[in-house]
Amino acid sequence: MKLPTISQKYPKLVLRVVMGVIFITHGIARLIYASVADFGSYLNSQGFIIGVFLAWLITFGEIIFGTLLATGNKVRYAIIFHAIVVIMGIFLIHFPNGWFVVGHGSGGVEYSLLILAVLLLLYSSESD
Repeated sequence: MKLPTISQKYPKLVLRVVMGVIFITHGIARLIYASVADFGSYLNSQGFIIGVFLAWLITFGEIIFGTLLATGNKVRYAIIFHAIVVIMGIFLIHFPNGWFVVGHGSGGVEYSLLILAVLLLLYSSESD
């Protein structure tokens, strides 16, 4: 029995839209729950003297670049922005918590590495 094939176009479209929505919701949640200042304080505690400014920049960046990613506009720029944020999150937050996000640990790197892999695939398949 031959399995049906799927054009690569559609899975990449789904990945791009889903990733965009994930980033958008992270930024919006920070606004809804009024946690931007807390995020900024955390960044300050990690040595970033402009933590609150960075927190606002990241929050609006997640919404703006997430929207660009989801809609297929300026995709490579959106991916670069999100990759930088995810990499910084790995080093500042997730790496010290180990591998697992839930289950045998909490807050680890596995999810962030998956996001980076998806972003790499999307970047490599995007035309200039």
